[in-house]
Amino acid sequence: MNVFKVAYRVVRRNSDVIYQGFGFRHLSDVTQYYVHPDNESFRGTTTLCQPIGESVILFARFLRAMGEGKPIGDYFFSEDRDTVFFILNVPEDYRDEGVVASNIFQYRALARGRDITIAAYDEDGRWIEGDMEHLHPLYKLLPVFLVLLAQSVETDADYRELMDRFVSEPAADLFVNVHEDFYQNHKVAEYDISYSDLAGVSTDVMRSCSESFHVLRDNKEKRREKPESKIVPFPDDAFSEAQKAYIPALPEEFILPASLTNVCNALAAGDLRAVLFHGPAGTGKTMACKLIAQAVRLPILETINCTENLDEFVLGKFLPEGEAVVFQESYVTKAIRDGGAVVFEEINFAKPQHLAFLNSLLDDNGFVRLDNGEFVRRHPNFRFFATMNLGYFGTRELNQALYNRFNAVIELAALSDDAISRMLTARVPSCAPFVGKMLSVYHKLQKKIQAEELDVVLSPRNLENWARLAKYDGYLRAAEKTILPVAKCDRALEHTIRSILMLYRWK
Repeated sequence: MNVFKVAYRVVRRNSDVIYQGFGFRHLSDVTQYYVHPDNESFRGTTTLCQPIGESVILFARFLRAMGEGKPIGDYFFSEDRDTVFFILNVPEDYRDEGVVASNIFQYRALARGRDITIAAYDEDGRWIEGDMEHLHPLYKLLPVFLVLLAQSVETDADYRELMDRFVSEPAADLFVNVHEDFYQNHKVAEYDISYSDLAGVSTDVMRSCSESFHVLRDNKEKRREKPESKIVPFPDDAFSEAQKAYIPALPEEFILPASLTNVCNALAAGDLRAVLFHGPAGTGKTMACKLIAQAVRLPILETINCTENLDEFVLGKFLPEGEAVVFQESYVTKAIRDGGAVVFEEINFAKPQHLAFLNSLLDDNGFVRLDNGEFVRRHPNFRFFATMNLGYFGTRELNQALYNRFNAVIELAALSDDAISRMLTARVPSCAPFVGKMLSVYHKLQKKIQAEELDVVLSPRNLENWARLAKYDGYLRAAEKTILPVAKCDRALEHTIRSILMLYRWK
């Protein structure tokens, strides 16, 4: 039985609204929110259905209740996740609103591979006898999808992350994403469904969701804990007055992430001397380098974009001076010799031969040899920062020997909405009333780009350009010149961008 195809033909008799489903109905067209890359509909549209939608909402409620310490059930899974046993105490409002039959107080579902057994129990815990035919089709699909959702979050890390986001931040676009990914991942699967009493199922050799959930929650909370240590900068006499002129002085809207506090201290103390930041465009990798340098009073003598400025003369070159030819060392060499930092942006765009000197520079006994034959030993206060985007056209994998010479490799996630909002309103104060809408457009486009693996980049820089031009051109016309070009003449994507923009009032 293909329950996912069947679900689109089943709707409650009392209402076609998806209960607690953001106002969506059975067969609502939600294409403007999300289109899965494997979507095979004739028109390329995304459509919701009541059975899957209400199962997603109920499963999220189940996880949320568990996180709040007020569980409404539990599920158990085998080591290989092939067997999942789900127990749900049906919330009272689901009976009151007719989402399930008035006599159903508990569902149980057991999935073993493609075999699924479901059972319903009354107020006294007695199995409601009969076969599946006495249950309304929707009532029997609900436990089927619940146990498959449990199996999905246990076997698919990406789907688990998506579900966790929805549980933490329930929103219409995330709901559509969770619903559609669940459908697309199972749409061709056939299941054998049966109805039988599951009171005798043993969970002795299975793991409990509640147990693993609390372990995951505790670990996540520990990761979110802010470091208590204060930043200890370089001593005041670590750099000359001339060098101190190169210490970054950034606007107030840029705030050092708390997670980098201990990185600052390790750099100032000399326990870290080379740090690599990686992540997608617009996550503030270079800004992180500057924020760290500002915090520890570290001068940045040179910032080199490896896509444009890195060549064989990075350490210096011979130049004519009058009738003589003299060697003029670079600011990179000055930092190596006298202390200070350098930043190599997009280091994985560089030609390997132009990075060869870094192997000896970042080694334990760091040094470089200049083209004039001079041997320069690394100063104790020299620090090296590098940034890179992964998987972009034109990039290369770093040589393993060089990669291993970084003392820390830090992935920066996308900037938070608060950080983007703070940056936009500080730089373009007039955009403050529209920032929420701009961020909504940003997130909808990011989801489409990621879901369809499009070779385009949308970053907070595009939002800033949009806000600046909107002062003169209005938000819709300004978007045509600042956001639409992101599509790189992909007419379908341009159409999507325009459709998303039209969802909001820009006056």
